[in-house]
Order: sequence, then structure tokens, then C-alpha cells
Amino acid sequence: MRIFEYDTQIALDDGEIRGNTLTVTLPHSAVLFLRCRATTPETLKIRIETPGGAVEYEVLTIKTQRYSLEEIFEKKLLLLIPFYIFSHEGRFMEYEKDAEKLRGLQEEYAQIKSRLEELAESGTISEYVKCMIIDMSNKVLEHIANRYQAVREGVKSVMGGRVLEYEAKTIKREGIAEGRERGIAEGRERGIAEGRERGMAEGREKGIRDTVSILKNLGIQQQTILAQIQEKYNLSSESAKKYLSI
Repeated sequence: MRIFEYDTQIALDDGEIRGNTLTVTLPHSAVLFLRCRATTPETLKIRIETPGGAVEYEVLTIKTQRYSLEEIFEKKLLLLIPFYIFSHEGRFMEYEKDAEKLRGLQEEYAQIKSRLEELAESGTISEYVKCMIIDMSNKVLEHIANRYQAVREGVKSVMGGRVLEYEAKTIKREGIAEGRERGIAEGRERGIAEGRERGMAEGREKGIRDTVSILKNLGIQQQTILAQIQEKYNLSSESAKKYLSI
């Protein structure tokens, strides 16, 4: 149900009305399964009964437990990293009892952190994104391995706990720079819009004054001039009278 709610909201936000027709385009979505079984389907089907007939379409499913680390980085599916721990969920008891097996899990997470740092250093992702992935990974770990202390502490010892001070400073600088650029862009757009509005207002004002001047020079009666500028410039009687007294 929720995916249909999300899809329809996006479709409505981007909807377009032309004449008497509203056109909405549903996005290409997917459902993320953190845990899956052999019976978990490859696609889900949504069927909509409308007054004009039924409409059906399929939604792909993504099963995080099927993605290897190599695939995640190769396909740039970094959003799956916090949930990678689910692929090890069935072996938590083994890791808890066997230090050697736990070391293998730690090595995988050392690889994850190393590759994230490489992506951050190359500018492929920001320091902020790197830290957010690590933070989310730790949060997911806290919940899924809440009964396995060795697993929690072992992975956290590799991934790190709180964001380090230098990382926080980097994130702050990036945020300030991004905010400044966005502010400049918005200011420029606002300035253009205000300039356009001011120009239109000044142009309208000049047009009214010129019209009154020309009609006066032609000897047109004031009552006629008043009626002309009221109609042409959509002025109230009071506003129009002000131009006659100038």
C-alpha cells in the first residue's frame, strides 16, 4: 500500500493539466526487501480499478541479501551498505562464539570503510555522504545485532563510532559552501524576478502617463481620457483621476 501512496504523490506533484485533461506519470519504483526467502517474489503487481477500466503494472523487488560487496560498489548501490549486515544475520551466533569467523566479518567491514574513504578522497561522494553511510550502518547494526555484543562491538571497532572532529569540520564547511552557492543562486533568481516586475511596473506607469499626455494634446475631454485609461489599464476611478491631475 505504501509504495502506491508514494508513487501517486510523486505523480500528482509532477502532474500536468492541459485543457480538461490531467496527466500523471507514475515513477519507476522498486520495493526493498531487507530479508528474503525462496518464496519472495521477483516482482509485485499493482492493479488499479478505474471507471475507464483496470490498469496493471509490475514493481521490481530488490533483495539486499543477494548483493555482494563487489556488486554494491560496482553498481554504485551505496544506499544498500547500511543493510549489508542482513546478509550475515544467519551467522551471528557463529561470530559470537568463534573469534576467527568474527575476524572475517570485520575484514569485510574494513574493506567497506576503505572503499568509502577512497570514493570520498576522489570526490565521487562527499565526506558527509561517507559519514552518513557509516552512521546508518552502525544504527542498523545496533538494532539487528542487539543480542550479539561481540558482533556489534567487532564491527563498530572497524567502522568507527561517532563522526570524528575533522570529519565534522569538513561536513560543516561543505554545508556552508553548498548553502552559500544555493543562496547566491536563489538571490540571483529573486533579483531577476524583482527586476522584471519593477521594469513592468515602470513601463506600465510610463504608458499611462504618455497616453494621458497624448490625449490631452489632442484636445480630448477629461471624462473621455478617464474612461480610456480606466478601460485600457484596468484602473479604478480614483487611480485614474490621479493621472489627470499630473
